[in-house]
Amino acid sequence: MKKKKPDSIVWDDVQEEYIARLLPYASQASGPVIKIPNVDAFKQKGVDKVSKQFQSELEELKGKIKDFVKTASDTQKVYTARFKFEPVVGETYFLYEGDQENYLSLIAPDQWKKKFLGAYRLSSEYKWEYVKW
Repeated sequence: MKKKKPDSIVWDDVQEEYIARLLPYASQASGPVIKIPNVDAFKQKGVDKVSKQFQSELEELKGKIKDFVKTASDTQKVYTARFKFEPVVGETYFLYEGDQENYLSLIAPDQWKKKFLGAYRLSSEYKWEYVKW
């Protein structure tokens, strides 16, 4: 028969090793009090912060998508219009409604009596940007 260890010694007969360091509680009366922290409050605070951050990022992305769709729509609208000149980057041009198709012009709406659809500026990336007129 094996020699039995004293009660103050934490010994595992199966693994044949001291296991006091593995226990989730103190193994001696004079040992430190081991408290398992309550992490639920930490988790909830983290979830709240991350949720707010994700919501903010989502709103920002929605704004970017709206801007992208508007720019893409304006660019397509101007490129499908009829014009017989090569637009210069940075210049503002005027889009008018025609009988069969829209057309781009150099003439401002206050100098002409045509149905004005909007003013557009050609960017350096060759995208058409709406300009308030």
